[in-house]
Formats: sequence, structure tokens, C-alpha cells
Amino acid sequence: MLTRRTALAGMAGLAAVPALAQAATPPAAEKYRGATVRFLTERNSHQIAMQQRMGEIAKSWGVTLDIRNVTTDEIQSKVVIDYVGGANTWDLIYTGGVQRMAQWAYGGIIKDIAPLIKSIGEPSLLAWDQFTPAARHAVTDGDKIWGLTCATSEQAYVYRRDLFENAAEKSAFERRFGYPLSPPATYAHHQDVAAFFTRKRGAMLAGKPLDRDFYGTILCDKRGTFLWHTYENLVAAFGVSIYDPKTRKVGLTADANVALVKTMVALLPYLPPSHINLSSGEGVTLFGDGQAAMIGEYFDREVLTMTRKGTPVSLDMVGFAFFPSDPGNPKGAVSGMRSGPPVISIYSRSQHPEAAYKLLEAALAPASMDEMARRFPGYMPDRMEALKLKVKQQPVTEYLLKLAASKVTALTDFDILPYPSILKASEIVDAITGPLSEILVGAPMTAKLAEMQDKVEKIVAPLHA
Repeated sequence: MLTRRTALAGMAGLAAVPALAQAATPPAAEKYRGATVRFLTERNSHQIAMQQRMGEIAKSWGVTLDIRNVTTDEIQSKVVIDYVGGANTWDLIYTGGVQRMAQWAYGGIIKDIAPLIKSIGEPSLLAWDQFTPAARHAVTDGDKIWGLTCATSEQAYVYRRDLFENAAEKSAFERRFGYPLSPPATYAHHQDVAAFFTRKRGAMLAGKPLDRDFYGTILCDKRGTFLWHTYENLVAAFGVSIYDPKTRKVGLTADANVALVKTMVALLPYLPPSHINLSSGEGVTLFGDGQAAMIGEYFDREVLTMTRKGTPVSLDMVGFAFFPSDPGNPKGAVSGMRSGPPVISIYSRSQHPEAAYKLLEAALAPASMDEMARRFPGYMPDRMEALKLKVKQQPVTEYLLKLAASKVTALTDFDILPYPSILKASEIVDAITGPLSEILVGAPMTAKLAEMQDKVEKIVAPLHA
């Protein structure tokens, strides 16, 4: 049973796992030469870095690394269809966040790599204790390890610091709302800031006429994974209990979730019209193109976007803040947001599990992670020493150290969908994002929340048998 409690307990036991892997490992270049390791993944900031680094290592070993990139929505169906069909197509698979990893672990799709660590692991390369606590927590299940996290992928609210610090804009905001302009600390504050910065083409912004409409904020509301991640951030902030394992109750018509959805609806006038079809990458690109005042998204994606040559909004024009809070939420959450470190796992029907593990271990070794952090602006390491080196190279990444030291409510998928509900994560995501998407295009809220509640109750009911 993969719960927060068992994960934390497992971390203590697993700290000793690398020490058990004392058996000498034959040189990879000899033992695995000629093997083909097949990797199913997607193209994002950390996976681009991983693909290149793993490819370099594989080539030096005489191993062929066969990479296939699909979209984040495609990867879920592709892996499940291949597994159900009995295919042995893959060796390494990118699970994305913890949500899929849990489903695939309990469904037999991915391997527990603790036995591989014990039999062929090299302690100096794995360096388990050097991973951040969040990285270890994410993949630990008692004495099992379901993969390795390959980067830090946390959220940040990036805002146009040049606009927030503009004297004329500051003065105008305070005259209109009666308090100083600043990055929003609450969602009520967030709505004021979004309303203030939303301007039509031809209006003035920081003393210049706009050549196109400008939006106060951006939500990535494309139905499915992207809308789910937007919703998860708000679940954390508003203290929503989607499912309570103690009472076995679903809380989608409760006050907290009603307040959450009302907040999303209230922001609609200040979003780009395309929000309902926006992916995470597309939303951050819009921000980088100078079309909005702020967006809450993945920090690595934000940094990567604003370091690309030719991007109108560069890093020196922005600031990074924690997410807003909802004061008085039932769980006392502070700056709630989702936390989902990316994981790479070994497919249970892998034809070359040892070669796959050794390649993953080598790519994530301390020196290798340092190298990826140096070479790839959007790659955020999940070893503390590598992260500190990254801050020296790229000071903006100090945000991640501040986040690690804060009391921010950062919830993993296991927190948002506590066991056993996480076993039905894909169905629950569809049951929530479907009606939510309809609400965001004008469907009646009360009826759609009732539909959401009913669907999820039916999904979790068999888990109680």
C-alpha cells in the first residue's frame, strides 16, 4: 500500500539500500554491449536533458538507445495498451508524475527496482542519500522502489516584475483597489491583479500602447492532464478533500470545492480565450510572448521558455513567487500547489532490465546530474548539491531552495488522491475534468458538480469491497 506514511517509513529503511549493493558490477561497456534499450518518454525540459545524456552514455557503452517521444496524454494510453496486449516493447518508461507511477506499479506495468539496486547497483553512482527527500519519498513504497526521479519539477507563480514595479501601474492599482500592487498572496488578491492587468488592444500598459489584447493571468485548462494539474494546484490551496479514506466520502460538492470552482469561473474574463485548449507548454509560451501578467506553472518550463533566444519576455523582466493561498481553507493550507517530481521506471516486460537500470543509474549519478544542470538551462536537478551548483550558475533557481525551506503546502498525487483512490486515478481525472471543462464554457455549476460527485462515488465504491 503506497501511502504517505509508508513512503516516509520506507525512506528510513531505503537509506540503507545502496549500502547493500556491494557486489562488483561488470563494466557496462562489456556486459551490455550490443543491447538495445527502448525508452518511451516525452519532450519536456528535463526529458530532453535526460535523453541526450543517456544517449551519450549508451553510445560510449556500445548500447543502442532507442527513444520514442509521445505527448503527455498519449503516454498513458500507449503504455497501458501495450501492457494489456502483452507487448515487450519498452525497457524504460517515463511515468510523468507519481500518479501514473502508482497505478502502473499496482497494475504490474512497472518493476520494483530495489532487487536490481541490491544485485547490480553501484552505491557511488546511485548515491541514494543525496537525492532530495521529496525525490526519495516520491518513489518509495515500503521496501520497494518503483523508479528514480530524474529532476525537480516544482511549481512557481511567474509574474511580470517589470510591470509590477512600474511606478504608473503601481499608482493606478492602489487608487483602484486601495492597497499596494504586489504578487498575489490570496486568490481574492489574485483576481484583483488579474482584472487590473487585463487590457484591450490600444490601451496603455507601462506607458506604451498595446498592439494586441493583454491578459491578467493564464490557466491551462485543456481537458485531461493539463486541466487536472491546474485543478490540483487549487485543490491544495482550497483544502479540498476529493476522497477521504477514513470516512470513504467524496467531497466534490463540499464548500471547499465549490469555492475552488467559483474562483476558476471568476477568472474567466481575465484569461486568453484559448485557455480551454491550452497545454502547460502553450500557456507558458503565451506568457513568454508577452501576452499576460502572470501564470502559475512548472518552474523548469518557465525558466527554459524565458532563456530561449528571441523570447520577448526574458528572465530579467520577471519574478517568481509562491502560489496564492485561500485564507480560512479547512486544511490550513499555505500557498497550496501540486508537487510531482518526474519519474523514470522500468517496464515489467523489459527485455534488458539490467542494462536499462544501469543506464538510468549512470545518467542520474551525481557527476552526470551536475553536467546536465550545467548544460541545460531548463533542467532542475533533484540532488541538493547539484541544485546548489545550479544556483551558482543560474541564480534564478534559488527559488527552489527557498521553496524547499518554506512551509508551502506542496501536495503529491498521493496526498490529493490518497490510497486507495489513486488506484483509480485515470478514471477520477476524467470524471472531474469532464464536468469541470463544461463549467468553464458555461454549463451550470451546481448540476455539473453533482455529476462530478456522482461519477467519483461510483468509481471508488468497488475499492471498499
